Amino acid sequence: MTRRAFLTATSAAAMAAAATSRMTLGAAAEPTAPPVCVFSKHLEHLDYEDLARTCRELGLDGVDLTVRGGGHVEPAHVETDLPRAVEAIRAEGLDVPMITTRLLDGDDPTARPILTVAAEQGIGCFRCGWYRYDETTHPMEQVRAFTERLAGLTKVAEECGIAGAYHNHSSMRDVGGPLWDLYLMVAEIDSPYMGASFDVGHAKADGGAGAWPTNTRLLAPYTQALAVKDVRWHEGRVQWVPLGDGWVDLTASLRIFHDSGFNGPISLHFEYPTESREVLLEHMADANAKLRQAMADAGYPAS
Repeated sequence: MTRRAFLTATSAAAMAAAATSRMTLGAAAEPTAPPVCVFSKHLEHLDYEDLARTCRELGLDGVDLTVRGGGHVEPAHVETDLPRAVEAIRAEGLDVPMITTRLLDGDDPTARPILTVAAEQGIGCFRCGWYRYDETTHPMEQVRAFTERLAGLTKVAEECGIAGAYHNHSSMRDVGGPLWDLYLMVAEIDSPYMGASFDVGHAKADGGAGAWPTNTRLLAPYTQALAVKDVRWHEGRVQWVPLGDGWVDLTASLRIFHDSGFNGPISLHFEYPTESREVLLEHMADANAKLRQAMADAGYPAS
């Protein structure tokens, strides 16, 4: 498809119509309180039982569980280990509303087993992997190719009964970082089985001067899950910091999602070093409290 044809196919009118007509699986007319989770990448030294107990003690609602190489669940063992992990977490009164994978294509041989088992366990959302731009082809042509790959994964997700979410990162060549490209992808696919895993920290890093509110409103109707972390610039580089110490206006971001009807899972991320694992747990507890206050200030009911 030529660039002109792609632009015609994804015209502003078509995109606006899709945005006003489509409701994501993570949306509700009257938003309930989204479940607050922690990204289990930060706790991969814990086994399933200790992970579950720790998250309960932190006052969380659930776990965003890594199902990928080196994660809490290895894809090769998903049929046995994912049910074990879910059982341990639910035994502590928590849930697993989402998992994080590295899936990029519907023809990935691990895609159907992972998504089938996740859906059977009552998990509603999976975060997929992400694509990267190269410098040899026009970005719009690459977006079209990435959309086709994501559409293939969406088809498998729909057949399995679980919604996918593509995460925005702010690195130089990551597809989805500018957010307009992610919007074009999910709006063209236009399925409740594929949307955004919207990271408020990365959105601020890439749109810090004022683009982030527009980008947030653009993606809110397509968002299946939120990721929360804080950021600031230091000596010309992105610096991840404890929640509340950076430039993310969390309440303003959450208000946009509240008004869009979002009530999918919110995953807390901690991409900065701490002095010890004990200090990290203190930061997790503090972030949980700050997030819940921001949710209340944005209009969400208490969980």
